[in-house]
Amino acid sequence: MRNHDGVLHLSATDLAGHLSCAHLTALDAAVARGTREKPKYWDPLGDILRARGNQHEQAYLDHLQDAGYEIVQIGDIGLNRKAADETAAAMRDGAAIISQGVLLHERWGGRADILRRVDTPSELGPWSYEVIDTKLARQTSGASILQLCLYADLVARVQGVVPESVYVVVPWSDFEPQRYRTSDFFAYYRLVRQSLETSVANGNGAQTYPDPKLHCDICRWRHQCDARRRSDDHLCLVAGSTKLQIKELQRRGIETVEALAGMPLPLQWKPERGAVQTYERLREQARVQVAGRNSDEPVYEALQPEPGFGLARLPAPSAGDVFFDLEGDPFCGDGGLEYLFGWVTLNLQGEAHYTARWALSREEEKSAFEAFVDYINARWQQHPDMHVYHFGGYEPGALKRLMGRY
Repeated sequence: MRNHDGVLHLSATDLAGHLSCAHLTALDAAVARGTREKPKYWDPLGDILRARGNQHEQAYLDHLQDAGYEIVQIGDIGLNRKAADETAAAMRDGAAIISQGVLLHERWGGRADILRRVDTPSELGPWSYEVIDTKLARQTSGASILQLCLYADLVARVQGVVPESVYVVVPWSDFEPQRYRTSDFFAYYRLVRQSLETSVANGNGAQTYPDPKLHCDICRWRHQCDARRRSDDHLCLVAGSTKLQIKELQRRGIETVEALAGMPLPLQWKPERGAVQTYERLREQARVQVAGRNSDEPVYEALQPEPGFGLARLPAPSAGDVFFDLEGDPFCGDGGLEYLFGWVTLNLQGEAHYTARWALSREEEKSAFEAFVDYINARWQQHPDMHVYHFGGYEPGALKRLMGRY
């Protein structure tokens, strides 16, 4: 987001950010207007992902060049008129591939990874261009599709027709682009674009709040937003609370964790959504958290076991139980690498024993995978009542991928 003579110019990044969080839009607009400072933060993982993204894009360009395509590189850094004019000239000249093309129209701008010439007539001549983006993610996100729709819209301003499709090239796909029909997504793109334009025009920073979002994990504003929520003692700080429950409590005049901790029990009102017991549980959770703030030691209260709930749903322990964890790098080599297999079992004396198998190559990964599967099969024969415990769905999914690979 950039300020030009009082008008905020917007990019594909702003569009994706607005889809993730309206408060992010308000904060970025304040920076563009000069009323806030841009946050400085260290993001080593982001730096690594950007470097790998550049490598993936270059690998695709090399693939196109090896296939005989001539590539026009728009070298100017930044979204400026000179680079946009160079891009438009290359399109009029019928370049087969345009790399890092800059597209501008009114307040909108973007830099497309790849513009590929296709045999669809346009105002340029008997050809036109479609947009290809290179992405590291295995699955294309809604934000990525919105960005591609913006590029397609900007391309249409140059050639007079909207590209029929947009494409994404992901790693380990033999550089085969995934196709998305523009018409399937364009109405939603226009809706989000209009929402962003309205948001920055109204300067609605005062009306937005840093509610927790999935985007917080990668957002440059996350520390500032977290500090705001803690300063406000916001209800989202209550462990296990949901957005619907927070809204219900706020309708009842309960705005803070401390206020919730002091709410009378039994509950004095009937929730519009959810059970009474849910809000009583949240109240008790808030009470324990507030007590912990004023203590030098962690405060906790153990729940009474209930049949069919919580840990009581686990199967009976077995001497053969295995506690398993995998560590992997999805961007290592061609297709990622599961580089550490670790599991804990109990020995004959009932003591925990940890086994680790490192895998820093394909051969070692295959060997570790085979060794673990053989170990589990042998242990299953010895202990038919055993179970393998793991964290979420990553481990089963990874083992299935390894089974397919080897």
